[in-house]
Amino acid sequence: MENNLIFLYPGQGSHYRGMGYDIYESFPEARNIFDRADGHLDFSLRRLCFEGPDEELNSDLNAQLAVYTISCAITEVLRAHRIEPLITSGYSSGFYAAAYAAGCFDFTDGLDLVKRAGEILLDEGGNFDGCMAVIFGLSGEQTELICRRSGTVQVAIRNTSRQIIVSGLRSSVSKAMEIACAEGALDAYFLAAETAYHSILMANSSLRFHTHLNTINVASPRVPLLSYSSLDLVTDGEKLKKTMADQLSSPVLWVDVIKKLRLNDNFIFIEVGPGSVIYRTVRWIDRTIEAMITDKVKTIETIIEKFVKKPGCWR
Repeated sequence: MENNLIFLYPGQGSHYRGMGYDIYESFPEARNIFDRADGHLDFSLRRLCFEGPDEELNSDLNAQLAVYTISCAITEVLRAHRIEPLITSGYSSGFYAAAYAAGCFDFTDGLDLVKRAGEILLDEGGNFDGCMAVIFGLSGEQTELICRRSGTVQVAIRNTSRQIIVSGLRSSVSKAMEIACAEGALDAYFLAAETAYHSILMANSSLRFHTHLNTINVASPRVPLLSYSSLDLVTDGEKLKKTMADQLSSPVLWVDVIKKLRLNDNFIFIEVGPGSVIYRTVRWIDRTIEAMITDKVKTIETIIEKFVKKPGCWR
């Protein structure tokens, strides 16, 4: 039997105060990652994750750094038990942890990439009044048509077939929400995002980040790494740089990612990181997929129990 595990990495929005504490206390591999993060950054990410305050943890950049760190810590715990993916991908900023799992860069190098990308996005976002909102109950195609009638706003993320996130200028996003509700949406509300991520408004962020990426080295993935925007497999370091830069201003085609990774009935999807946001989207997209989470020590131990006792099945 061959490895049939697909690792999926969550992004900003999966964070919460207290996340990772029991994992840090239980696994030396996780402690090592957290300690490296604290030694590399100019503040204690461990304290922020475990204790807050919420105001600091909820800031976009801190949340992105925190989710990346916890996701890498869990990756190392699974790796220590010889549980590794056949294929990997990530949701928005979760792509950096997916690339880490694929062997593209060291943990602290990835931490720097998350930080630099986040800084560029927030800097560019300061040039306009941008935001994001979620629309429930309409299809992606219906939401696309509404966006075209609303100004500078576009579909940014397709979480499920009827849970769509839009991104753009605040006035245009507000108009799109108003039209959506008038045309049968079940709900629409603003997200706690500091700018218009995954929109054309971030085109200059992609250019700036690509310039930065040209100054560093990244390795080719050791396992297949799927882009959430192009839906292509990243095959080498140069393509990885272009993919990471382009994704800053490109939509997250999450429904298409899950459908593309649904190779056969034997594949198991594992959300590697805090929370269960990815797990829930997978179940909404295709309820026949077997999916698991790694949010707590108990869920990690369940995965270890399930797979480690099958010698020869895993890497």
